[in-house]
Parts: sequence; structure tokens; C-alpha cells
Amino acid sequence: MSHRSSFQLNDLFPREIDIEVCLKTLRIYQKLEGDVNCVVWDASLVLAKYLETMCFHKPDFLSGVRVLELGSGLGVVGLTAATLGAQVTLTDLPEALPLLRLNIAENKSKIASMGGYSIAESLVWGDKNSDIHKQDFDMILLADCIYYEDAVDTLIETLKSLNDTINKKPTIYLTQELRDSEIQKKLWKSFYEKLTEYFYIEKVPEEEQHINYRSSDIVLLKITKK
Repeated sequence: MSHRSSFQLNDLFPREIDIEVCLKTLRIYQKLEGDVNCVVWDASLVLAKYLETMCFHKPDFLSGVRVLELGSGLGVVGLTAATLGAQVTLTDLPEALPLLRLNIAENKSKIASMGGYSIAESLVWGDKNSDIHKQDFDMILLADCIYYEDAVDTLIETLKSLNDTINKKPTIYLTQELRDSEIQKKLWKSFYEKLTEYFYIEKVPEEEQHINYRSSDIVLLKITKK
């Protein structure tokens, strides 16, 4: 299969993630070692489980909703949304797509059984010529994407551009682990300040998140464009 060409399956190990509200279990392949997009990060679980919690309280929360995930990595958040009934486009850099597409294929039947859909596409932040910018989305998701200084401005520009070219303002849900290093603290502060110039930001209280998947070290934001 073409999406397995850049790695060997024996270099991977699966992780199972239960979606209790619909009695499905995602099977997510991770790498044993590698870059930031090769393992399941805690912030992605917090966001995925928040979506599940929202669907518990409002069963049609994601049904038929057009969702874009930025920096999908292994696809935990986007695949959870798809399993909860959303039509999801998962995006990341070209080198991340083989493993992402493997995880989509691994969970395709579960997603289809719930009326959802998922596809992976390449998206380089800041590239306004991408076809992604011509599509309409109701919701944008991103988990733990504020990690490299040179990506902050391009991510802000991407979020602005996506919102500028569609008929309505999608809701953005963002989770981020607040790391202790001075570099990461400075990076998050810079991103947050730039974000507030163009977007309204609402912090989702911990008590509204999944009881077992929330942390004072992981912020969950609901964002809309001004």
C-alpha cells in the first residue's frame, strides 16, 4: 500500500483510544521515535475527549459538520471528530501524511459506520495557494501546534486566511500544553498576544471538559474571528 512506503510497520506500535459515547475504539499507529508528529500528545487527547463530551451532551454536535484539523500529526483529534459524525479534512506537512493516511485507513470502517468521513491533505501554513483555502469549514481544530518559533506567524496567517475566504466564521478549538521552559513560555505568550489581535478567545473551564482528560497544564480555547 502506498501510504506505508515511507516506514515499516514493525517500526510502529498501535495505541487504542476509546470513544465511549459511541462505543468505538480507534487504533492509532505511533512511531517508536521521531519528530513531534509521530506520537499521541496529551493535548490531543484533551481536545478529542472534549469533543466526545460535547457530543454526550448534544448528540448532533458534530453530525455532518465540516471540520478542518491543522497539524493533525497522527490524527487522533480529527479521527475522533469523524467517528462522532463529522466530515473531516486532516492536514499536516507532506512528510507526515503517510502515517496519517495509515491511521485513517485503519479506522475507516468505524468512521463510516457512524456517518463520518475523513481525508488527509498536505497543508503548509502560510501557503495561501492551497486548495484548502477555497473550501468551507464549520469548525477548525488544532492541538499542541505552538512548538516552533518560525511557525507562529504562519499559523496566525493561516487562521486569518481561512476565516477571510469563507461565508461564515468557523468555531476554532485549540488545546496547548503549557510547558515550563522559558523558550516555550515566551513562544506561547507571543502566539496568544498575536491571536488576540484578530480573534475573540474564550477559555473553556476544566469542569466543562472530560472528567478524566483535563489538566491545569493544558489550556483549551474556543476562538472566533473578530
